[in-house]
Parts: sequence; C-alpha cells; structure tokens
Amino acid sequence: MLKTDIDKGISGEESDIDARKNAFGANTYPRKKGRSFLAFVWDACKDLTLIILMVAAAVSLALGIYTEGIKEGWYDGASIGFAVLLVIFVTATSDYKQSLQFQNLNEEKQNIQLEVVRGGRRIKVSIFDLVVGDVVPLKIGDQVPADGVLISGHSFSIDESSMTGESKIVNKDQKSPFMMSGCKVADGYGTMLVTAVGINTEWGLLMASISEDSGEETPLQVRLNGVATFIGIIGLSVAVAVLVVLLARYFTGHTYNPDGSPQYVKGKMGVGETIRGVVKIFTVAVGFQFSHDC
Repeated sequence: MLKTDIDKGISGEESDIDARKNAFGANTYPRKKGRSFLAFVWDACKDLTLIILMVAAAVSLALGIYTEGIKEGWYDGASIGFAVLLVIFVTATSDYKQSLQFQNLNEEKQNIQLEVVRGGRRIKVSIFDLVVGDVVPLKIGDQVPADGVLISGHSFSIDESSMTGESKIVNKDQKSPFMMSGCKVADGYGTMLVTAVGINTEWGLLMASISEDSGEETPLQVRLNGVATFIGIIGLSVAVAVLVVLLARYFTGHTYNPDGSPQYVKGKMGVGETIRGVVKIFTVAVGFQFSHDC
C-alpha cells in the first residue's frame, strides 16, 4: 500500500518524495511562535527599579521646568529618562538575541543525519527529509526518527521511557513490531519501515497537546528567581541606607554646590527647590540599587 520495497526502499526520485510529503506530511513539527521584540521591551519596562526611575525623571522634569524654565530645567529629568530608555532597549535587545540564538541552536540539535535505503542504496539524509515508506536501518543508540514497524532485526529492543514514562526496555519482534518516534534503540540492530511522520506520529500528537505554554515555572526558574529576589533585597537595603545618609547630609547642610555653597539652607530654600534636591538624592539611591542588581 505504501508502494515501497522492504529491501530497496522507495525509489528516491524527487517526484515520489514530494508526492509522499503531500500525501502523508513532512517529518517536521509546527514551530512554536517566538516572542516578539516588543514583548521583551515590555518585560524590561516592568522592572520595579526602572519604574521608580521613570517616575523620578517625570518629577524632576516637571520641577525643573517649573523652577528654571523649559530652556534650563529639562536637563536633569531628560537625562534620567534617556538613561532609563537606553537600559530598557539594551536589555530587550540582549534578551531578544539570546532567544533567537536558542531557537537556532535547538533546530540544529534536532537536525539529525540518518541512513535510509532508497533505490537499493544506503544514503544519509536529514531527519526532516524522512518520508512515509522509507526503510531505515537502526542500531544501538539511534533515535527512532518516526513511527513505524520492524521489518527485521536481531536482539532488537527499544527504550520507550520518553513516551510511556516507564524505564523498562521493550523487545521488538514480529509479534510486537510497532515503534514510536523519539524512542531510543537500547540493544541490537534492525530495520524499520516508516508508517507515520511529523505531527501524525504519537510524539507529534503529544507535542501538539502540550504546545500551549502553561506559564508554569520550571524548578530551575524558581531557584533563579529566589536568588534574584535575595539580591534585590540586599540592593534595596543598601539603597535605603544610602538614601537616609544622603538626606541627612542634605538637610544638615553638608552637601555643596560646585561653587562651594551648601545645597540646602534652612529657611532660605523654596518648596520647589527642596523637592528637586530630594528627587536628585532619591534618583542617586535608586540608581545605586539598579547598578547593584545589574
């Protein structure tokens, strides 16, 4: 029915291979859509430290324009805002590139070269080019590239733990010839006839059923998040200490302008100038925490 020969395999002609792909599908799985660059930008924007810095930039910009006018008062707020935007886009770009590199490495890892019998000759093809009707020789350590049936073999056994979850080695013979994609050859050698590829295999159906991201974190992600939280707490504690010290120095007149005059003089400072000075100190403390977290 598959128009193949158990000894010589399929003819190997392009027209025959294309016809089989059209009829039975290709030995590939739907690629999960990667996250867009804007998604990484949004993730970077949700960082608490950056949110605080953006608020500080807005307050500094508003107070600067109010007290010094738009020509001189926009420098501090705009500088903070530009720095925040730069950090956001650098972080998003780095994470996006890493995501693309991971996808490419994963595809290369899956692109296994295997032997098939076509036209009576053994040739090497990519696992993605396998079609229904192919005759595939298998030996110890090989991965079963598609669903199929055992044609012949000697002491042939399969590790089906990846599909069934059971570590028991299953012997394959004419009484139990069926093999599933993704399993490993545990012992012996044999030859299989491919009967299903890609999403039509048992492995493909399993992948389709779990293709949606559940959003659950892996144990490694949980541990890494725990470490990140611990580092964040340390950074926050140090930042609070720095903020208290800087505020104390500011309101006691121990911080000075470039000309040597104190930045704060009790009874002589307007509300706007005082708030602006506090915002600058707050920005320094938050920036210290951000550099510590990085």
